[in-house]
Amino acid sequence: MRVALTSGIGPGPQLPASVTEQAGGRSPLESVVLVVALALLTVGAIVVVKRWRMRRIAVLVPVLLAVLTCAAGVNSYVGYVRSFDDFGRLLMLASGGNGDAEPAAPAEPDPVPGGVRVADVSLPDPGLGVPTGRTRVLLPPGYDDPAHAGERYPVVYLVHGYPSGGPDDWLGPGGAVQTLQALADAHATRPMIVVAVDATAGTGTDWECLNVPGGPQLESYLTTTVPREIDARFRTLPDRGDRAIGGMSGGAFCALNLGLRNQNTYSVVLASEPYDDPGTTLLDGHPDLLRANTPREYLPTLQVTQPLAVMLHAGVVAHSDVDLANRLGDQLAARGATVAVRAEPGEWHTWRTARIGLPYLLAFAAENFTAGPRNPS
Repeated sequence: MRVALTSGIGPGPQLPASVTEQAGGRSPLESVVLVVALALLTVGAIVVVKRWRMRRIAVLVPVLLAVLTCAAGVNSYVGYVRSFDDFGRLLMLASGGNGDAEPAAPAEPDPVPGGVRVADVSLPDPGLGVPTGRTRVLLPPGYDDPAHAGERYPVVYLVHGYPSGGPDDWLGPGGAVQTLQALADAHATRPMIVVAVDATAGTGTDWECLNVPGGPQLESYLTTTVPREIDARFRTLPDRGDRAIGGMSGGAFCALNLGLRNQNTYSVVLASEPYDDPGTTLLDGHPDLLRANTPREYLPTLQVTQPLAVMLHAGVVAHSDVDLANRLGDQLAARGATVAVRAEPGEWHTWRTARIGLPYLLAFAAENFTAGPRNPS
């Protein structure tokens, strides 16, 4: 199914099949085969319990299998649990833990020769109410090659969704490592650094990336502290023209609001399954702050003071997401921004949708960075 896009707004980049198929592929834990196998086991367990008139406690076996079947069915569509690491993180969140908490000891980078390297860094700023700031930095293939020791890279900052999201989400269900590697292998974009940030202030709370009165100052943290520290620690191109902010769902609201309000920091905004209002009570009692942080309110009069590129992405099945993406696209194009909108066939408001859209969003950023779309060698 194809959705007609607003006139004058582009559909975004075209990518090789090797990249898109990687992003759309399913892990064994997302497989429909797993769902069918669990369903058959459930039916078999029911038959055995009935035929042999087993004790009541045995009834728990088909019940448990039925629950697992339903969970696997949901996951095959949502795509959140792709590995046992993802499953462990889900259990931690369900038990009240927080995936953004500082690890007991700093995790060592896990270098892959010639491939994407993930560095785990801590960027706390207690003065802004962020005591931990666990951040995952994806360094592109070739970053550690002495032949590229003098090369600097544009940066894409990614904000996770909610509830209880964290930076690891972009590495697990978001598939960012595999996507960055696939783009490099296909020579589809210039090399870039991808940074998955902590937008929870270490609490698991959905702060909407706002400067909350009496609470964390996450807008300031994500637009000053984080880019400053990343620029200091890694070989970045430290200019707004080579810096993008993106996110999915609640993180897409963050990206949109922060990108539009901080055009001196970010020149590209990437929003998958976006919202245009914070949908929160955090700013109750502060109507001026609420209006100033609600794109729906301020977009009609927004001043685009520097070149700004925005890509909006949504799943076709989530009709309201598609409608909003097109409406936002209209408003942004009218304000002078370069805009692309992509509607993902057959997808809804899920992490799977965000994972499928990520390579298109990164490629769009690469096309609009000031440094230009140099292909990796």
